[in-house]
Amino acid sequence: MKFVKDTKIFEHGEMATAVVYLSERMEVLSSAPMNGGHAVADTLFIMQVPHHHFIEDPAAELRSVMERHGLPKDSVGFMTAAEVKYVFSCCETEFEGAETFAAATAGLSNHVVAGDVIEDWDERFKRSMERYEMLLAGTINIIGVSPSPLTDAAKVNLMMPIVEAKSAALASLGYRETGTTSDAVAVVSPIGADRAEFTGTGVPLGISMARSVKAAVASNLVKRRDFPHMGTYIDRLKASGTTREDMSGIAARLFAVDRGQFDDALDSLTGNADVSALVQGAIAIDDLGSKDCICAVPRGRFADGSGLAANGAIGEQIARYVSGEAGASEFRSMKENMPDELRRLSPFIRMAVCGLIGGIVPTVSKKRSLKEHEIPKRY
Repeated sequence: MKFVKDTKIFEHGEMATAVVYLSERMEVLSSAPMNGGHAVADTLFIMQVPHHHFIEDPAAELRSVMERHGLPKDSVGFMTAAEVKYVFSCCETEFEGAETFAAATAGLSNHVVAGDVIEDWDERFKRSMERYEMLLAGTINIIGVSPSPLTDAAKVNLMMPIVEAKSAALASLGYRETGTTSDAVAVVSPIGADRAEFTGTGVPLGISMARSVKAAVASNLVKRRDFPHMGTYIDRLKASGTTREDMSGIAARLFAVDRGQFDDALDSLTGNADVSALVQGAIAIDDLGSKDCICAVPRGRFADGSGLAANGAIGEQIARYVSGEAGASEFRSMKENMPDELRRLSPFIRMAVCGLIGGIVPTVSKKRSLKEHEIPKRY
Protein backbone atom coordinates (compact mmCIF):
# COMPACT_ATOMS: atom_id res chain seq x y z
CA MET A 1 0.00 0.00 0.00
CA LYS A 2 1.37 3.42 -0.94
CA PHE A 3 0.79 4.91 2.51
CA VAL A 4 2.80 2.21 4.29
CA LYS A 5 6.52 2.67 3.64
CA ASP A 6 7.81 -0.25 5.69
CA THR A 7 7.30 -2.53 8.68
CA LYS A 8 10.11 -3.72 10.93
CA ILE A 9 10.59 -5.81 14.05
CA PHE A 10 13.25 -4.78 16.56
CA GLU A 11 14.35 -7.39 19.09
CA HIS A 12 15.59 -6.53 22.58
CA GLY A 13 16.41 -9.62 24.56
CA GLU A 14 13.41 -11.95 24.60
CA MET A 15 11.11 -9.04 23.81
CA ALA A 16 10.43 -7.36 20.47
CA THR A 17 8.73 -4.28 19.05
CA ALA A 18 6.88 -4.12 15.72
CA VAL A 19 6.98 -0.78 13.91
CA VAL A 20 4.81 0.48 11.05
CA TYR A 21 6.44 3.34 9.10
CA LEU A 22 4.03 5.46 7.07
CA SER A 23 5.08 7.18 3.84
CA GLU A 24 3.84 10.53 5.15
CA ARG A 25 2.42 12.07 8.28
CA MET A 26 -1.16 10.89 8.69
CA GLU A 27 -4.07 11.34 11.05
CA VAL A 28 -4.49 8.63 13.69
CA LEU A 29 -7.50 8.01 15.92
CA SER A 30 -6.69 5.29 18.43
CA SER A 31 -7.10 3.78 21.88
CA ALA A 32 -3.31 3.37 22.16
CA PRO A 33 -1.71 4.13 25.56
CA MET A 34 0.98 6.30 23.90
CA ASN A 35 -0.32 9.34 21.99
CA GLY A 36 -3.81 7.83 21.85
CA GLY A 37 -6.95 9.72 20.88
CA HIS A 38 -6.42 12.15 17.99
CA ALA A 39 -2.85 12.34 16.70
CA VAL A 40 -0.79 13.13 13.61
CA ALA A 41 2.17 10.79 13.12
CA ASP A 42 4.20 8.85 10.59
CA THR A 43 5.09 5.96 12.93
CA LEU A 44 3.13 3.43 14.97
CA PHE A 45 4.58 0.65 17.09
CA ILE A 46 3.51 -2.34 19.18
CA MET A 47 5.74 -3.01 22.17
CA GLN A 48 5.95 -6.48 23.71
CA VAL A 49 5.89 -6.94 27.49
CA PRO A 50 6.21 -10.18 29.50
CA HIS A 51 3.01 -11.93 30.60
CA HIS A 52 3.93 -11.69 34.27
CA HIS A 53 5.24 -8.11 34.10
CA PHE A 54 3.43 -5.48 36.20
CA ILE A 55 3.96 -2.06 34.66
CA GLU A 56 3.93 0.80 37.15
CA ASP A 57 4.56 3.51 34.54
CA PRO A 58 3.46 2.42 31.05
CA ALA A 59 4.25 5.81 29.51
CA ALA A 60 7.84 5.63 30.73
CA GLU A 61 8.34 2.15 29.27
CA LEU A 62 6.83 3.19 25.95
CA ARG A 63 9.11 6.24 25.81
CA SER A 64 12.15 4.07 26.54
CA VAL A 65 11.26 1.83 23.59
CA MET A 66 10.89 4.86 21.31
CA GLU A 67 14.26 6.17 22.38
CA ARG A 68 15.94 2.76 22.05
CA HIS A 69 14.80 2.40 18.45
CA GLY A 70 15.02 6.05 17.43
CA LEU A 71 11.29 6.49 16.89
CA PRO A 72 9.71 9.96 16.75
CA LYS A 73 8.30 11.33 19.99
CA ASP A 74 4.83 11.63 18.45
CA SER A 75 4.71 7.93 17.52
CA VAL A 76 1.52 6.12 18.45
CA GLY A 77 2.40 3.18 20.69
CA PHE A 78 0.63 0.01 21.86
CA MET A 79 1.57 -2.60 24.44
CA THR A 80 0.94 -6.34 24.16
CA ALA A 81 1.88 -9.67 25.70
CA ALA A 82 2.16 -11.03 22.17
CA GLU A 83 5.48 -12.54 21.11
CA VAL A 84 5.68 -9.90 18.41
CA LYS A 85 8.45 -11.38 16.28
CA TYR A 86 6.35 -14.51 15.73
CA VAL A 87 2.78 -13.26 15.43
CA PHE A 88 2.87 -9.78 13.95
CA SER A 89 0.86 -10.05 10.72
CA CYS A 90 0.05 -7.60 7.95
CA CYS A 91 -2.53 -7.85 5.19
CA GLU A 92 -3.44 -5.67 2.21
CA THR A 93 -6.83 -5.94 0.51
CA GLU A 94 -8.36 -4.20 -2.49
CA PHE A 95 -12.10 -4.08 -3.08
CA GLU A 96 -13.69 -1.98 -5.80
CA GLY A 97 -10.82 0.49 -5.80
CA ALA A 98 -10.46 0.75 -2.03
CA GLU A 99 -7.05 -0.58 -0.98
CA THR A 100 -6.58 -1.03 2.77
CA PHE A 101 -3.81 -2.23 5.07
CA ALA A 102 -4.11 -3.90 8.46
CA ALA A 103 -1.40 -4.89 10.92
CA ALA A 104 -2.24 -6.94 13.98
CA THR A 105 -0.96 -8.91 16.92
CA ALA A 106 -3.43 -11.42 18.30
CA GLY A 107 -3.78 -13.90 21.13
CA LEU A 108 -6.58 -14.93 23.45
CA SER A 109 -5.34 -15.65 26.97
CA ASN A 110 -7.89 -13.16 28.34
CA HIS A 111 -10.66 -13.64 25.77
CA VAL A 112 -14.17 -12.71 26.84
CA VAL A 113 -17.68 -12.17 25.51
CA ALA A 114 -18.26 -8.43 25.68
CA GLY A 115 -20.25 -7.72 28.83
CA ASP A 116 -19.26 -10.92 30.64
CA VAL A 117 -16.93 -11.16 33.64
CA ILE A 118 -13.94 -13.53 33.54
CA GLU A 119 -14.45 -16.02 36.40
CA ASP A 120 -11.86 -18.68 35.52
CA TRP A 121 -8.79 -16.43 35.43
CA ASP A 122 -6.44 -18.95 37.08
CA GLU A 123 -7.14 -21.60 34.45
CA ARG A 124 -6.86 -19.07 31.63
CA PHE A 125 -3.53 -17.80 33.00
CA LYS A 126 -2.20 -21.37 33.22
CA ARG A 127 -3.06 -21.98 29.55
CA SER A 128 -1.61 -18.58 28.67
CA MET A 129 1.72 -19.45 30.27
CA GLU A 130 1.78 -22.80 28.46
CA ARG A 131 1.39 -20.89 25.19
CA TYR A 132 4.02 -18.38 26.29
CA GLU A 133 6.53 -21.20 26.79
CA MET A 134 5.80 -22.27 23.20
CA LEU A 135 6.42 -18.70 21.96
CA LEU A 136 2.73 -17.92 21.58
CA ALA A 137 0.94 -14.62 21.98
CA GLY A 138 -1.75 -12.70 23.86
CA THR A 139 -3.94 -9.58 23.27
CA ILE A 140 -5.32 -8.20 19.98
CA ASN A 141 -3.94 -4.91 18.66
CA ILE A 142 -5.05 -3.68 15.23
CA ILE A 143 -3.74 -0.87 13.04
CA GLY A 144 -5.95 -0.14 10.03
CA VAL A 145 -4.81 2.24 7.27
CA SER A 146 -7.39 3.90 5.02
CA PRO A 147 -6.49 5.11 1.49
CA SER A 148 -8.85 8.09 1.84
CA PRO A 149 -9.00 11.10 4.16
CA LEU A 150 -11.80 10.66 6.69
CA THR A 151 -14.05 12.89 8.74
CA ASP A 152 -14.02 12.27 12.49
CA ALA A 153 -17.35 10.49 12.13
CA ALA A 154 -15.94 8.29 9.39
CA LYS A 155 -12.92 7.37 11.54
CA VAL A 156 -15.22 6.20 14.30
CA ASN A 157 -17.42 4.50 11.72
CA LEU A 158 -14.43 2.57 10.36
CA MET A 159 -13.82 1.09 13.78
CA MET A 160 -17.06 -0.85 13.38
CA PRO A 161 -15.90 -3.06 10.47
CA ILE A 162 -12.51 -3.39 12.21
CA VAL A 163 -14.02 -4.63 15.48
CA GLU A 164 -16.66 -6.74 13.75
CA ALA A 165 -13.99 -8.32 11.53
CA LYS A 166 -11.91 -9.13 14.61
CA SER A 167 -14.89 -10.92 16.15
CA ALA A 168 -15.63 -12.64 12.83
CA ALA A 169 -12.05 -13.97 12.79
CA LEU A 170 -12.60 -15.44 16.25
CA ALA A 171 -15.93 -16.95 15.19
CA SER A 172 -14.33 -18.51 12.11
CA LEU A 173 -12.06 -20.50 14.45
CA GLY A 174 -14.90 -21.59 16.74
CA TYR A 175 -14.82 -18.93 19.46
CA ARG A 176 -17.98 -17.41 20.90
CA GLU A 177 -15.86 -14.71 22.56
CA THR A 178 -15.72 -11.31 20.86
CA GLY A 179 -12.19 -10.25 21.82
CA THR A 180 -9.90 -9.81 24.82
CA THR A 181 -10.03 -7.48 27.78
CA SER A 182 -7.05 -5.47 26.55
CA ASP A 183 -7.69 -4.99 22.82
CA ALA A 184 -6.73 -1.71 21.17
CA VAL A 185 -7.26 -0.25 17.71
CA ALA A 186 -5.98 2.57 15.51
CA VAL A 187 -7.56 4.08 12.39
CA VAL A 188 -4.97 5.79 10.18
CA SER A 189 -5.97 8.06 7.29
CA PRO A 190 -4.32 10.65 5.00
CA ILE A 191 -4.58 14.38 5.62
CA GLY A 192 -6.76 15.99 2.96
CA ALA A 193 -9.81 18.08 2.16
CA ASP A 194 -11.92 15.56 0.25
CA ARG A 195 -12.91 13.42 3.21
CA ALA A 196 -15.07 10.30 3.14
CA GLU A 197 -18.03 10.59 5.46
CA PHE A 198 -19.18 6.97 5.67
CA THR A 199 -16.99 3.88 6.06
CA GLY A 200 -19.35 1.18 7.28
CA THR A 201 -19.59 -2.48 6.33
CA GLY A 202 -21.73 -1.75 3.27
CA VAL A 203 -19.25 0.39 1.32
CA PRO A 204 -16.01 -0.65 -0.47
CA LEU A 205 -13.71 0.96 2.10
CA GLY A 206 -15.42 -0.78 5.03
CA ILE A 207 -15.54 -4.10 3.20
CA SER A 208 -11.88 -3.89 2.23
CA MET A 209 -10.80 -2.98 5.76
CA ALA A 210 -12.86 -5.77 7.30
CA ARG A 211 -11.23 -8.30 4.97
CA SER A 212 -7.74 -7.02 5.80
CA VAL A 213 -8.38 -7.16 9.54
CA LYS A 214 -10.05 -10.57 9.49
CA ALA A 215 -7.16 -12.07 7.51
CA ALA A 216 -4.48 -10.53 9.76
CA VAL A 217 -6.14 -11.55 13.03
CA ALA A 218 -6.99 -15.08 11.87
CA SER A 219 -3.44 -15.54 10.57
CA ASN A 220 -2.00 -14.76 13.99
CA LEU A 221 -4.36 -17.08 15.84
CA VAL A 222 -3.57 -19.93 13.46
CA LYS A 223 0.17 -19.28 13.83
CA ARG A 224 -0.05 -19.61 17.58
CA ARG A 225 -2.46 -22.56 17.42
CA ASP A 226 -4.84 -20.52 19.53
CA PHE A 227 -7.99 -22.55 19.03
CA PRO A 228 -10.91 -22.86 21.49
CA HIS A 229 -10.22 -25.00 24.54
CA MET A 230 -13.21 -27.36 24.42
CA GLY A 231 -12.34 -29.65 27.32
CA THR A 232 -14.44 -32.84 27.46
CA TYR A 233 -18.12 -33.56 27.04
CA ILE A 234 -18.31 -33.63 30.85
CA ASP A 235 -17.08 -30.03 30.89
CA ARG A 236 -19.65 -29.09 28.25
CA LEU A 237 -22.47 -30.69 30.25
CA LYS A 238 -21.31 -28.94 33.43
CA ALA A 239 -21.44 -25.60 31.64
CA SER A 240 -25.01 -26.47 30.61
CA GLY A 241 -26.11 -27.30 34.15
CA THR A 242 -25.34 -30.99 34.73
CA THR A 243 -22.29 -32.12 36.70
CA ARG A 244 -20.52 -35.46 36.98
CA GLU A 245 -21.87 -35.69 40.54
CA ASP A 246 -25.42 -35.20 39.29
CA MET A 247 -25.08 -38.11 36.85
CA SER A 248 -23.35 -40.52 39.20
CA GLY A 249 -25.82 -39.65 41.95
CA ILE A 250 -28.79 -40.52 39.73
CA ALA A 251 -27.14 -43.74 38.61
CA ALA A 252 -26.35 -44.77 42.19
CA ARG A 253 -29.87 -44.04 43.43
CA LEU A 254 -31.80 -45.61 40.56
CA PHE A 255 -29.52 -48.51 39.65
CA ALA A 256 -27.51 -49.10 42.86
CA VAL A 257 -24.25 -48.84 40.92
CA ASP A 258 -20.98 -47.94 42.58
CA ARG A 259 -20.42 -44.20 42.03
CA GLY A 260 -16.67 -44.62 41.65
CA GLN A 261 -17.10 -47.24 38.95
CA PHE A 262 -19.68 -45.09 37.22
CA ASP A 263 -17.33 -42.10 37.27
CA ASP A 264 -14.52 -44.23 35.84
CA ALA A 265 -16.76 -45.37 33.00
CA LEU A 266 -17.92 -41.80 32.39
CA ASP A 267 -14.30 -40.63 32.22
CA SER A 268 -13.29 -43.48 29.92
CA LEU A 269 -15.72 -42.18 27.32
CA THR A 270 -14.28 -38.64 27.23
CA GLY A 271 -11.79 -39.69 24.58
CA ASN A 272 -14.50 -41.22 22.40
CA ALA A 273 -15.13 -38.87 19.51
CA ASP A 274 -18.54 -40.34 18.64
CA VAL A 275 -19.98 -40.07 22.14
CA SER A 276 -18.52 -36.56 22.49
CA ALA A 277 -20.00 -35.51 19.14
CA LEU A 278 -23.46 -36.80 20.06
CA VAL A 279 -23.42 -35.04 23.44
CA GLN A 280 -22.10 -31.81 21.93
CA GLY A 281 -24.70 -32.08 19.20
CA ALA A 282 -27.46 -32.29 21.80
CA ILE A 283 -26.06 -29.22 23.59
CA ALA A 284 -25.82 -27.29 20.32
CA ILE A 285 -29.38 -28.15 19.31
CA ASP A 286 -30.68 -27.00 22.70
CA ASP A 287 -28.80 -23.74 22.24
CA LEU A 288 -30.40 -23.22 18.82
CA GLY A 289 -33.79 -24.19 20.19
CA SER A 290 -33.56 -21.71 23.05
CA LYS A 291 -33.21 -19.00 20.39
CA ASP A 292 -36.01 -20.42 18.19
CA CYS A 293 -33.42 -21.02 15.46
CA ILE A 294 -34.12 -24.65 14.51
CA CYS A 295 -35.24 -24.94 10.92
CA ALA A 296 -38.87 -26.04 10.41
CA VAL A 297 -39.74 -25.59 14.11
CA PRO A 298 -42.20 -22.69 14.60
CA ARG A 299 -41.31 -20.09 17.19
CA GLY A 300 -42.28 -21.21 20.66
CA ARG A 301 -42.68 -24.90 19.79
CA PHE A 302 -39.26 -25.84 21.16
CA ALA A 303 -39.93 -24.19 24.50
CA ASP A 304 -43.26 -25.95 25.01
CA GLY A 305 -41.66 -29.33 24.24
CA SER A 306 -43.83 -30.22 21.26
CA GLY A 307 -43.00 -31.09 17.69
CA LEU A 308 -39.61 -32.79 18.15
CA ALA A 309 -38.74 -36.42 18.76
CA ALA A 310 -35.10 -36.16 17.69
CA ASN A 311 -33.96 -35.61 21.28
CA GLY A 312 -35.01 -39.15 22.19
CA ALA A 313 -33.28 -40.49 19.09
CA ILE A 314 -29.99 -38.85 20.09
CA GLY A 315 -30.26 -40.12 23.66
CA GLU A 316 -30.96 -43.67 22.58
CA GLN A 317 -28.13 -43.56 20.07
CA ILE A 318 -25.70 -42.55 22.84
CA ALA A 319 -26.86 -45.42 25.05
CA ARG A 320 -26.76 -47.89 22.19
CA TYR A 321 -23.27 -46.77 21.19
CA VAL A 322 -21.97 -47.29 24.74
CA SER A 323 -23.48 -50.71 25.48
CA GLY A 324 -25.71 -51.87 22.67
CA GLU A 325 -29.29 -53.03 23.17
CA ALA A 326 -28.83 -53.33 26.95
CA GLY A 327 -28.02 -49.61 27.13
CA ALA A 328 -30.87 -48.70 24.80
CA SER A 329 -33.27 -50.67 27.02
CA GLU A 330 -32.14 -48.83 30.17
CA PHE A 331 -32.43 -45.54 28.31
CA ARG A 332 -36.03 -46.25 27.35
CA SER A 333 -36.83 -47.10 30.96
CA MET A 334 -35.33 -43.80 32.13
CA LYS A 335 -37.20 -41.93 29.43
CA GLU A 336 -40.51 -43.38 30.66
CA ASN A 337 -39.68 -42.84 34.34
CA MET A 338 -37.78 -39.55 34.17
CA PRO A 339 -36.15 -38.49 37.48
CA ASP A 340 -37.29 -35.04 38.60
CA GLU A 341 -33.75 -33.61 38.59
CA LEU A 342 -33.49 -34.35 34.86
CA ARG A 343 -36.85 -32.80 34.01
CA ARG A 344 -35.44 -29.35 34.76
CA LEU A 345 -32.90 -29.71 31.95
CA SER A 346 -33.52 -28.62 28.38
CA PRO A 347 -34.91 -31.35 26.07
CA PHE A 348 -31.83 -32.52 24.18
CA ILE A 349 -29.43 -32.29 27.12
CA ARG A 350 -31.94 -34.21 29.25
CA MET A 351 -32.01 -37.07 26.77
CA ALA A 352 -28.23 -37.01 26.27
CA VAL A 353 -27.74 -37.45 30.02
CA CYS A 354 -30.29 -40.27 30.07
CA GLY A 355 -28.39 -41.87 27.21
CA LEU A 356 -25.09 -41.65 29.06
CA ILE A 357 -26.51 -43.09 32.27
CA GLY A 358 -28.49 -45.77 30.48
CA GLY A 359 -25.49 -46.74 28.39
CA ILE A 360 -23.02 -46.88 31.26
CA VAL A 361 -25.19 -48.78 33.76
CA PRO A 362 -24.94 -52.18 32.00
CA THR A 363 -21.14 -51.85 31.99
CA VAL A 364 -20.68 -51.42 35.77
CA SER A 365 -21.25 -53.74 38.68
CA LYS A 366 -24.15 -53.94 41.17
CA LYS A 367 -26.57 -52.87 38.46
CA ARG A 368 -30.26 -53.53 38.64
CA SER A 369 -32.98 -52.57 36.24
CA LEU A 370 -34.87 -49.36 36.70
CA LYS A 371 -38.01 -51.43 36.24
CA GLU A 372 -37.40 -52.98 39.67
CA HIS A 373 -37.96 -49.61 41.34
CA GLU A 374 -41.34 -48.30 42.32
CA ILE A 375 -41.08 -45.01 40.50
CA PRO A 376 -44.46 -43.59 39.45
CA LYS A 377 -44.79 -43.52 35.70
CA ARG A 378 -45.40 -40.05 34.30
CA TYR A 379 -47.61 -39.33 31.36
